Amino acid sequence: MHKKMKPLSERDYWQIKMYSRSAFKSIGSENYRQRLVYKLLNTARVNNQTDFFSFLLRTLNSRKGDENVRKLCRKLEWVYPLSPENFEKVAYSIIIGIMAAGEGE
Repeated sequence: MHKKMKPLSERDYWQIKMYSRSAFKSIGSENYRQRLVYKLLNTARVNNQTDFFSFLLRTLNSRKGDENVRKLCRKLEWVYPLSPENFEKVAYSIIIGIMAAGEGE
Protein backbone atom coordinates (compact mmCIF):
# COMPACT_ATOMS: atom_id res chain seq x y z
CA MET A 1 0.00 0.00 0.00
CA HIS A 2 1.45 3.36 -1.04
CA LYS A 3 1.10 6.42 1.10
CA LYS A 4 -0.34 9.37 -0.82
CA MET A 5 2.03 12.29 -1.30
CA LYS A 6 0.88 15.38 0.55
CA PRO A 7 0.97 18.89 -0.86
CA LEU A 8 3.48 20.92 1.11
CA SER A 9 3.23 24.58 2.02
CA GLU A 10 5.87 27.22 2.63
CA ARG A 11 5.11 26.75 6.34
CA ASP A 12 6.04 23.06 6.07
CA TYR A 13 9.43 23.93 4.52
CA TRP A 14 10.01 26.62 7.15
CA GLN A 15 9.22 24.14 9.98
CA ILE A 16 11.58 21.55 8.50
CA LYS A 17 14.35 24.16 8.31
CA MET A 18 13.77 25.32 11.91
CA TYR A 19 13.47 21.76 13.27
CA SER A 20 16.68 20.82 11.45
CA ARG A 21 18.50 23.83 12.89
CA SER A 22 17.37 23.00 16.43
CA ALA A 23 18.11 19.29 16.10
CA PHE A 24 21.60 19.77 14.69
CA LYS A 25 22.71 22.27 17.34
CA SER A 26 23.43 19.27 19.54
CA ILE A 27 24.71 16.88 16.85
CA GLY A 28 28.41 16.64 16.08
CA SER A 29 31.04 19.29 15.63
CA GLU A 30 30.99 22.05 13.03
CA ASN A 31 33.38 19.94 10.95
CA TYR A 32 31.06 16.92 11.19
CA ARG A 33 28.07 19.03 10.10
CA GLN A 34 30.05 20.42 7.15
CA ARG A 35 30.89 16.89 5.96
CA LEU A 36 27.25 15.85 6.35
CA VAL A 37 26.06 18.91 4.40
CA TYR A 38 28.48 18.03 1.60
CA LYS A 39 27.11 14.46 1.42
CA LEU A 40 23.51 15.66 1.55
CA LEU A 41 24.11 18.28 -1.16
CA ASN A 42 25.54 15.62 -3.47
CA THR A 43 22.58 13.29 -2.98
CA ALA A 44 20.03 16.12 -3.33
CA ARG A 45 21.69 17.30 -6.55
CA VAL A 46 21.07 13.92 -8.22
CA ASN A 47 17.64 13.50 -6.56
CA ASN A 48 18.75 10.40 -4.62
CA GLN A 49 16.16 10.31 -1.84
CA THR A 50 17.31 6.90 -0.62
CA ASP A 51 20.89 7.95 0.13
CA PHE A 52 19.82 11.38 1.38
CA PHE A 53 17.50 9.94 4.01
CA SER A 54 19.91 7.13 4.83
CA PHE A 55 22.66 9.65 5.74
CA LEU A 56 20.22 11.92 7.55
CA LEU A 57 18.44 9.23 9.56
CA ARG A 58 21.67 7.54 10.62
CA THR A 59 22.80 10.86 12.05
CA LEU A 60 19.47 11.60 13.74
CA ASN A 61 19.30 8.10 15.24
CA SER A 62 22.32 8.92 17.39
CA ARG A 63 20.23 11.60 19.16
CA LYS A 64 16.72 10.11 19.01
CA GLY A 65 16.11 10.99 22.67
CA ASP A 66 16.42 14.73 21.90
CA GLU A 67 13.03 16.50 21.65
CA ASN A 68 14.20 18.60 18.67
CA VAL A 69 15.23 15.45 16.80
CA ARG A 70 11.85 13.88 17.57
CA LYS A 71 10.04 16.96 16.19
CA LEU A 72 12.06 16.80 12.98
CA CYS A 73 11.44 13.05 12.62
CA ARG A 74 7.69 13.46 13.18
CA LYS A 75 7.58 16.17 10.50
CA LEU A 76 9.59 14.03 8.06
CA GLU A 77 7.31 11.07 8.76
CA TRP A 78 4.33 13.28 7.92
CA VAL A 79 5.74 14.51 4.57
CA TYR A 80 7.35 11.25 3.38
CA PRO A 81 7.26 10.01 0.60
CA LEU A 82 8.15 13.03 -1.51
CA SER A 83 7.69 13.91 -5.15
CA PRO A 84 10.96 14.92 -6.86
CA GLU A 85 9.97 18.62 -6.63
CA ASN A 86 9.07 18.39 -2.95
CA PHE A 87 12.18 16.34 -2.22
CA GLU A 88 14.39 19.10 -3.58
CA LYS A 89 12.67 21.74 -1.41
CA VAL A 90 12.67 19.55 1.70
CA ALA A 91 16.31 18.54 1.15
CA TYR A 92 17.47 22.15 0.83
CA SER A 93 15.37 23.17 3.86
CA ILE A 94 17.14 20.47 5.91
CA ILE A 95 20.57 21.44 4.57
CA ILE A 96 20.02 25.15 5.29
CA GLY A 97 18.86 24.24 8.79
CA ILE A 98 22.00 22.17 9.40
CA MET A 99 24.20 24.97 8.11
CA ALA A 100 22.44 27.46 10.39
CA ALA A 101 22.86 25.17 13.43
CA GLY A 102 26.41 26.41 14.04
CA GLU A 103 25.44 30.10 14.07
CA GLY A 104 25.46 31.92 17.36
CA GLU A 105 27.16 29.16 19.34
